[in-house]
Amino acid sequence: MNFLLELWRAAIYFLFPPRCPNCREMVDERYQLCAACGEKIFCVDFYPRPPAPIDKVLRVTRYRNGSRELLTKLKFDNNLNVVPALKKILDSVADRDEISQLLNGVKLVVPVPLHAERLNERGFNQTEKIFADWLAAKNLPLENILIRRMPTPKLFDMNKTQREKVLTDAFAAAQPVDLRGKSVLIVDDIFTTGTTCKECAKVLKSLGAEKVSVLAFAADFGDNLPN
Repeated sequence: MNFLLELWRAAIYFLFPPRCPNCREMVDERYQLCAACGEKIFCVDFYPRPPAPIDKVLRVTRYRNGSRELLTKLKFDNNLNVVPALKKILDSVADRDEISQLLNGVKLVVPVPLHAERLNERGFNQTEKIFADWLAAKNLPLENILIRRMPTPKLFDMNKTQREKVLTDAFAAAQPVDLRGKSVLIVDDIFTTGTTCKECAKVLKSLGAEKVSVLAFAADFGDNLPN
């Protein structure tokens, strides 16, 4: 039986060899990025000037090249087939010192919430799809303690000022919760101007959170971020 199973796996590997989810170059494992794409995409670093009231912002990838394409397929095309590739990227950085530093002392992890209308339309929260299993393996389950109180238009083509206008007071606590003295982590798929996470952080700090950090799957720490 084991021989037949191994033979079947070998046949599958031969007929459908694993390929990089970005450029389709052949790789060793399924959902793995090739070396060239990994060099372009991976960038595990802290933003040197996190926008208040956020205390730290850490990204896993640059929001460009393959990272942007994978997230676009998930977020706008509802393509769940890219989720294993996104999880593979997270797994590959799980033991980085920057990740350990960010998670040290964290007592609660909160995903950026979708409005109920958007959640019903999409069928899932893309941030939860990316991070939930990875965080659970670290004994840090996601807690949906925030809600998006009002529907907001899609933000991808808005500048910082426009985003601040539509997102002001857009978030609230789902129910009364005491976060006094706790270190809270927000996870988000894309961090661009930082406005969404800033508004979430305001609510968490108002509930007593001592520190609020952000882990973004992708971010562009460039000129589009506040100084």
